[in-house]
Amino acid sequence: MKYARFFIIFSSVVLLVSACAKKQIIKPSEESLKATRALSAFAKMEAAYKARNLDGTLDGVSHDFKKSYADFESVLRKDMDIYPEVSLDINTDRVVETGNRVEVVFHWFGTWTDKGGGSHEARGNCTYIFQDTGSSMVLIDYTGDSPFGVAR
Repeated sequence: MKYARFFIIFSSVVLLVSACAKKQIIKPSEESLKATRALSAFAKMEAAYKARNLDGTLDGVSHDFKKSYADFESVLRKDMDIYPEVSLDINTDRVVETGNRVEVVFHWFGTWTDKGGGSHEARGNCTYIFQDTGSSMVLIDYTGDSPFGVAR
């Protein structure tokens, strides 16, 4: 009986202390924040491209784009003129952060439907390279097969 009372009081104290304990708040690392911002910038480009919004797709592209901003814009415009409907399945493989650069490595599969109802399918692997400008992440280059700008 004596031990039962002690056990009940001890258990109550432990429950009371644990209920009042503050939860520890863990702040994300700078690398994690950069990766999240790059993935968000990529997701915005993808959503704008699927919506056939040229300005929205180009919004996250640097004017110092290594493959020529004007060429990239021209290919996107051609895509949107030829294919009014697109379906993309993009899967991120990994994100690599080095200094102020963040590389988003992904593979994709897409179907582009033209105005006559015909479709074009393609797949590929690509790395989009973003640069942290402090206020945003901008696309500065890519390697591989980009899902944006398939019409050549």
